[in-house]
Amino acid sequence: MAGLSRPRRMWRGAVPLLLAAGLLSGCTSGRFAGGATTLAPGGSEPPTSIVPTTVPGTTESGRLAFLGSVERLPVMPVAKGQTGTLVPSPGTGEYRDVVQVAYRQLGSGKPLVLIPGQDASMTWWSPAVLQTLAQHYAVTVFDLPGVGYSGPPSSRPSVQSFADVTAGLIGELGLKAPVVLGWGMGGQVALALAERHAGLASDLVLLDTGIAGAQSLQAAPSVRAVLDSPSSTLSELAALAFPGSEGPARQAWLGELRAQIPDTVTSSAVSMEAALEQSAWSSRSLGSGTGSLDLPVLVMGGSSDPVFPAVDTVALASMIPGAQHYLWRGTGYAGFAQDPTQFATLVEDFTS
Repeated sequence: MAGLSRPRRMWRGAVPLLLAAGLLSGCTSGRFAGGATTLAPGGSEPPTSIVPTTVPGTTESGRLAFLGSVERLPVMPVAKGQTGTLVPSPGTGEYRDVVQVAYRQLGSGKPLVLIPGQDASMTWWSPAVLQTLAQHYAVTVFDLPGVGYSGPPSSRPSVQSFADVTAGLIGELGLKAPVVLGWGMGGQVALALAERHAGLASDLVLLDTGIAGAQSLQAAPSVRAVLDSPSSTLSELAALAFPGSEGPARQAWLGELRAQIPDTVTSSAVSMEAALEQSAWSSRSLGSGTGSLDLPVLVMGGSSDPVFPAVDTVALASMIPGAQHYLWRGTGYAGFAQDPTQFATLVEDFTS
């Protein structure tokens, strides 16, 4: 599927089932003042002197103008146990570890970082979901290393190395105690970030994700075949996000993706993430620190999710002390996008 644009995910109209009550956390509010890295006091630290560059041809217009342009910054991965680092000077030996990360920022409020999952670029977050979240948060979406407008990874790709890059991006953008929200494989990256960089995030939201464990259930071989194959079509991927009776939501999501400026996921990126996810699933290293996590965690999922079955979200929540769990009945891998307003309200209630 070389060069094929594989857009991203969204949702509408679900019936939720609250499995565990109690909404946690709190933090000072920040505010995007309008620029990519210009934040008012309370939500960020002053950004570094590195100036982001705008990726040509990425400025949305019309009803999508609120998305703005894609920016790109050099980001230094943060070492395990640390919460920040400096980007070395170009030309130095250390600069080879730098990753060029592409991102968008929109909205105002408390910083919120969204991490996409397998096969997804930042455009898998539907405009409807982003616009709703941006009414409550200063939202940052980005492409993982090797995907879309971001540069290649500087080390062997893994959930942990992607977490270290995410930590570097948070620091480079000057985000202070952001809410970190990951979807699918992105939820695994978010969990690894919380385990490896304690104190960096204020709250953790894990959407339709899971990790290896006694009660976990890996996706069926037919599902993995769709996710892992560079030849899979966008329609086949959308059927996992919106299975069965979710046909209307699936078509609406596909329409929103196709309305955006494409952010390509190449064949090499698909293969890279397939190997990464298989490694993450077969290893028990991810999740080894869940018992010592010291931040509010919300785990959410769809009851008919074929990618990370509902049992995975239940098992993941049970591994994290004090974690809350929320399940949408009758929805798949994209259950949270069925009703953007309800989704944003749940996240806001949890993080306020």
